[in-house]
Amino acid sequence: MILRILGQETTTFFTTSALFTAIVGFAMQEPLGNFLSGIFLQINQPFQIGDQIQFQGLEGVVESIDWNSTDIRLNSGEITYIPNGAIAKELVKMIASGSVYRTVDFTTSANIPPNQVMDTACKAVINQPLPNINLDQPVFVRMWSYGLTEVNYKLFYYPKNYSEAENHTDPEIRCRVWYALSRTSMGSEYQSTENERLLQLVSNIEFFRNLTVKAQSLLVENSKTLLFDAEELLDYQNLLSPAMFLVVRGCVAIEQKLVPNSTTITFKPFSRQPQNHTQSSYALKPIVIEQVASELAKYIGPVAFSLTYQAAKEVSSLYWLYASLAAEIENIDQRQEFLRRQPDAPTEKFLIGDFFGEMNLFLGEPLPLVKITAVEDTEIFAITPVAVANALHHDGISINTMSRYITQYHNNYLTGTLQEAPSRILNQDGISEQIQEHLKPYFRRLLDPLVIGYPDS
Repeated sequence: MILRILGQETTTFFTTSALFTAIVGFAMQEPLGNFLSGIFLQINQPFQIGDQIQFQGLEGVVESIDWNSTDIRLNSGEITYIPNGAIAKELVKMIASGSVYRTVDFTTSANIPPNQVMDTACKAVINQPLPNINLDQPVFVRMWSYGLTEVNYKLFYYPKNYSEAENHTDPEIRCRVWYALSRTSMGSEYQSTENERLLQLVSNIEFFRNLTVKAQSLLVENSKTLLFDAEELLDYQNLLSPAMFLVVRGCVAIEQKLVPNSTTITFKPFSRQPQNHTQSSYALKPIVIEQVASELAKYIGPVAFSLTYQAAKEVSSLYWLYASLAAEIENIDQRQEFLRRQPDAPTEKFLIGDFFGEMNLFLGEPLPLVKITAVEDTEIFAITPVAVANALHHDGISINTMSRYITQYHNNYLTGTLQEAPSRILNQDGISEQIQEHLKPYFRRLLDPLVIGYPDS
């Protein structure tokens, strides 16, 4: 109307506008359809990221869903971008869950046998699985590409929640595999703690303190550095054996647990250095002591109250209070019933310079069955019998002399702990004789193959 008042011709203008609108409308029809279909897919969610679907003869895993297209990774590994408008019009089939896998790539040197690499990587994931890994499905590794200097591998696993796998589970697996390969010298080179620092830590260990500097150097050179990721378990699968383990970086948490037998309850902390594990570090609350005393009174009567208050002055936690009082209950079934109220075993943190596994090194006895966890990125120095034999041989120290040192150390620090020598050793030939028998083969390896004799034999 304004244009007409101003005397302008409007026919041409409206004709041109209508034509332009039609052209734009036809041009934007498919993008707008995809956009609106994407909105409906986001709202209705007929499938989600990680689901396996079939569409127009294509089968694969849904990688992403945006406003324009849905990306599907085919079984061949290729990614196909399907417009949302096409998905909204066609039939989409869902594949049963549990068959959607992911792959994690890693590379090692071409000089390492593939079977060793694949076995180590699988064990790193299976022995201590991450929460998002579905162990109902297989975890396996395949050699993917081969070069002159390096080999690329793919680790296949099935996530429970596919949407979390890329940002969380995949990086955690890569990290776990790196640590596992580094412990077996199959990963990338890593600059471990320098020998000077290791020598200082080794020289502080009581039974290595009197060795010469050269002997201590041989001890370091013939031992091995092991690296562990945060929250990774230290067990027979990834610890050398026999060996003693020295913390040189990071922190290790070791569970302190109660070891009951048929007649008595004994304190069995995992000892590291001379210390009083039963000394109370903080006072238990009176209301807690009263509650424990009331529970004990059900089995032994009113005397439970005086016993409980006396025991509470000598223990370091509620766990050990239950442990000390359980010995007052003669009936084994009642004792176990009383201990069901006991809280979880406390943990002790081993820091730089602390060590464990002495009897594993000198007697070949396995580590106690307790939970040992790396609190953070941790470096452990595994001292082996070969290293000990080299050091003692250099200084001319006999096995007899060393076994006496270890026997004295055991009696002073390990008696009554989880690392105490088993009764079959204590009751038969004694620790000294068992140490000699265990170490002799390692000494013989240092001598001429035609061994005639050796002073310690």
